[in-house]
Amino acid sequence: MTDTAVRFENLSKFYKLYYSPKDRLKEALSPFGKKRHREFYALKNINLEIKKGEILGVVGRNGSGKSTLLSIISGFIQPNSGTKMVTGRLSALLDLGFGMNPNFDGFQNIYFGGIMLGFSKQEMKGKIDEIIAFADIGEFIRQPMRTYSAGMKARLGFALAISVNPDILIVDEVLAVGDDLFRRKCFSKMEEIIAKGCTIIYVSHAINTVNELCSRAILLDRGELILDGPPKWVTANYQKLIFALPDSQEKIRGQLLAMNENNAPQSACRDRYLPAEPPAIPESKSFFIPGFTSQSAIVVKNGAVDIFDIQLKNPAGQTVNAVVMHEKLIYSYKVKFNADAHGIIFSMAIKNEKGLNISARKTGELVGPNKYGTILQEVKAGSCCEVQWEFVNTLLPGVYFTNAAVFKVIPGEDTHVLIRITDALVFKVQDTRDPLMNGIVDLHQEFNIRLTGT
Repeated sequence: MTDTAVRFENLSKFYKLYYSPKDRLKEALSPFGKKRHREFYALKNINLEIKKGEILGVVGRNGSGKSTLLSIISGFIQPNSGTKMVTGRLSALLDLGFGMNPNFDGFQNIYFGGIMLGFSKQEMKGKIDEIIAFADIGEFIRQPMRTYSAGMKARLGFALAISVNPDILIVDEVLAVGDDLFRRKCFSKMEEIIAKGCTIIYVSHAINTVNELCSRAILLDRGELILDGPPKWVTANYQKLIFALPDSQEKIRGQLLAMNENNAPQSACRDRYLPAEPPAIPESKSFFIPGFTSQSAIVVKNGAVDIFDIQLKNPAGQTVNAVVMHEKLIYSYKVKFNADAHGIIFSMAIKNEKGLNISARKTGELVGPNKYGTILQEVKAGSCCEVQWEFVNTLLPGVYFTNAAVFKVIPGEDTHVLIRITDALVFKVQDTRDPLMNGIVDLHQEFNIRLTGT
């Protein structure tokens, strides 16, 4: 019995693009078969093997061919060339409300979806209580699906998809619409069916989720398979590609293709390829990704103060935004005072993607209620200063944001904000290649194991 769940060999899918509807008609009626279209390849010469029990993450830019790949695996569309093999019962959640009737209520759609998946009405009757409980959409289960929110559709769709005990589960980006608690519920359920040997193909733009959930990942770009290997290696290079400046993207793309051909066989299962050391990549040290800048910065000003030139540097003094663990970093910003000021202190903070404040620090030392021992007592208009914060990066892999702020201390009162920039700078911590760590920070835990008897 084969241990392969999915196999593609030289598989391609293209669409005919016509410049006008008339060209389509002229081509159809042409007695000489004159071609009046151009071919757009959604997938081109894909060679891919997915082993049973593997969790494959699929990443790539919009239009890279991800949805086409999933649709071919699911059997909804057929390739133009190449061969495809899919083994086992397959359940796919490709789109919100996919395969469901918007005029049916939740009950009717459960039965309808189950029959489409090959189950009888009697078999679905035995599953319906479990599906309804997992979806947890309350009284909306009796309402037409057209009244559902995106989150409700995702809940019902996922509950139905996993209820059939699939051998292969395909999950597209639809889980992104659910709330945090429901997403955690879904991932917990996926972990449960993974333990039973289910193969999962997971498409997402959430890089951290791909890294945590998947045992292997592939990168698609312009219909080609660019990289195939360990998730953190693939996603790090994916981010390097998408954040590159336009004039350097083609060069980076070529480098990744060459890297994949030389070092990461596409048809290899995770425990067979590079389990110890992926190919050398720039993420082994801190570096700078052009274009990787904060898109959510908010400036609040209550005084004649400006903050500028916000940077993160490595020990060599180089500006970086992709860093490694346990390296000393310097976070700095410059401040210009446009008016005389008194009693000034400065602040920085680091948060994760969800806004959780991981660490925050003000200059000076608190020596009493609302009193700071180290402040700039007096600053003249036109003065500038640079504030630096040195720290050892113990953050685990992920994306983080920094704040920068200037405060005024008024004796007997709380501090007053002169300027605060939230999400002033974004940086990412690269893969540590340590599968035993997860979370937000490395606490340098030491452990021992002692047998105590029965």
